[in-house]
Amino acid sequence: MLKRYSIVNELEGITLAFSSVYQIGDSQNIYAQSKAYAVQREKELFYTSEGSFDSDVFLNPIELPPINPEIGVSRLNLCPIKVNTMYIRATSAASIIHIGNTSNVYMEARVKNIRQLENKEGEEPSETVETIESPD
Repeated sequence: MLKRYSIVNELEGITLAFSSVYQIGDSQNIYAQSKAYAVQREKELFYTSEGSFDSDVFLNPIELPPINPEIGVSRLNLCPIKVNTMYIRATSAASIIHIGNTSNVYMEARVKNIRQLENKEGEEPSETVETIESPD
């Protein structure tokens, strides 16, 4: 019987954030999901109650391509996975650094960015700008 294993001498990462994974070795299923709501303004102004995840960006289902079950794969791994050194600057937003085998992987990152720019004098506000009401 063949033993499958991974040899990693060194793995160095600076940042690991927001539903991200460092995985060394085999895994059956990986599911990572990240949602972000970002508001950027020209003025330094912050409302603690603004933003919600009820936008279409977060609610609409993602259409996945159909899986063709007729595809057959045959492997013969005679050697283990060997990694000397990995240096990773950053891993974020439902990302994965994986050394090994995986059967099923589903990764999802949804981000809604809103940029609020000040109107120039005499200029009408753009219709494409989403306004966030200030709390009372």
